[in-house]
Amino acid sequence: AYSLAGRKSNKSILYRRGFAKTMTNILVDIGNSALKWSSLGNMEKPRAYLHDSKSQLSSVLVSDLVKLSFEEAWACSVAQKSLTTQFEELVGRKGGKVHWLRAGDRFEGPLTMINEYDSPSRLGADRWFAALGAASQYYGNSIVLVQFGTATTVDEINFERDRYVFLGGRIAPGIDVMFKSLKERIPALNVSSGDLVDFPRNTEDAVTTGIIECQIGLIKNAVEKLKKKSDHAPVIVVLTGGGIESYEALHRCAVDHLPRAHINTNLVLKGLALEVQNKR
Repeated sequence: AYSLAGRKSNKSILYRRGFAKTMTNILVDIGNSALKWSSLGNMEKPRAYLHDSKSQLSSVLVSDLVKLSFEEAWACSVAQKSLTTQFEELVGRKGGKVHWLRAGDRFEGPLTMINEYDSPSRLGADRWFAALGAASQYYGNSIVLVQFGTATTVDEINFERDRYVFLGGRIAPGIDVMFKSLKERIPALNVSSGDLVDFPRNTEDAVTTGIIECQIGLIKNAVEKLKKKSDHAPVIVVLTGGGIESYEALHRCAVDHLPRAHINTNLVLKGLALEVQNKR
């Protein structure tokens, strides 16, 4: 049995390393819950910070970035306007410039990806750049890409001979949102973290197991749909996002129940790097 009570603390989710005195180009992913950034040349060592609130960047982030000199920040965001404005002002005070990158109708570079979203510009930038990052890391496979965050997104990316096609995907409430919803709407449940078990015999285990298996079931359904579509490439599952890092139960359940699952936590930044390098 795996307990959600074992969720890692902020200190283990958000890590800081030594800062260089000068940073000329950085990649930035601003989500609903946190901001993650890295230098363009070192995406394997990102820094991540939970926002102080829905409308306020982390004060620790602000303090850390003040120590750096910026020339350019290449960024994408799905967060509230107030957060992007704060970041842009912060970089501007340091004499730098922010380039906001968004989803496009196609990407042509080291790989080709076609965006089949009805309105490509309305696709969340994090989903698009994570898809590019995943395709670059697992080239030749069709991919079910799962991002665990405030929302859980499950996107299907088909490899067709020599190019990728972003087919679209599903958006569902994330784990925290599910828990909070039950607490708010059904107070009598007195919801708290339980264990993930095969046969839940108490309310805590029932809620925890139900929420985790909702997430896994969503992914399995997407895998079956993509297998029917993908005639030329094997289908793999790629997991990313803060939820897979912070919930041990989700992490272990995903690995146990999803054959050919890969965990890769920096895909948005890797996709941003592809876009930046392609513009040069």
